[in-house]
Amino acid sequence: MTGKFIVIEGLDATGKSTLAQRLAVCLHATLLKTPTRLEAPAFLTGDLRAHFDEQPPAQRRAYYRAACLIGSEQAAIALQKGHVVMDRYWTSTVAFAALDDGVDIVQEWQGRYPPELRKPDAAILLTVDEEHRAERMHGRGEPVTTEEHNLAADIARREAVLQTYRTFKPIEIDTSHLDADAVLEAALTALHEFGITA
Repeated sequence: MTGKFIVIEGLDATGKSTLAQRLAVCLHATLLKTPTRLEAPAFLTGDLRAHFDEQPPAQRRAYYRAACLIGSEQAAIALQKGHVVMDRYWTSTVAFAALDDGVDIVQEWQGRYPPELRKPDAAILLTVDEEHRAERMHGRGEPVTTEEHNLAADIARREAVLQTYRTFKPIEIDTSHLDADAVLEAALTALHEFGITA
């Protein structure tokens, strides 16, 4: 019997990785993440994600689309053994394209998955108000990407990204005033309605 494919989505510092890890443990699921961290070829320095994050929008989105295909294949294999929880997927690729000028991926694919990608059985979108998100971003001490900096500075663009996420009709959980245990409980309760249990 195959498992269920669950995707956790949202902006940085909403609690995606924490929920994905904890949900994978509770559901005895395989934990995956896109993009998978891959070493760059010898002619590049660092990893592929760092390289493509600095490229023009069309190349950056092509990289993330390819990463989703790799993630989809990984999920298909892992689903033969049980549930899969994935930290970010195609929905993020489309949603973040809302920040790009002249990239038509949003109009073409919002709310839809390309036929070559496995569609999730359930998607959870974590949101957080910007005050709490800024506190969490600062507390993590990790470098902030250009996209995340732009989102923090531009409410309209941030809302455009969130609205694109919502076209995929995910389960939405506002984590602004919830601790990790409460977020996990909310996710498990919502997934139960989809028939997804440990």
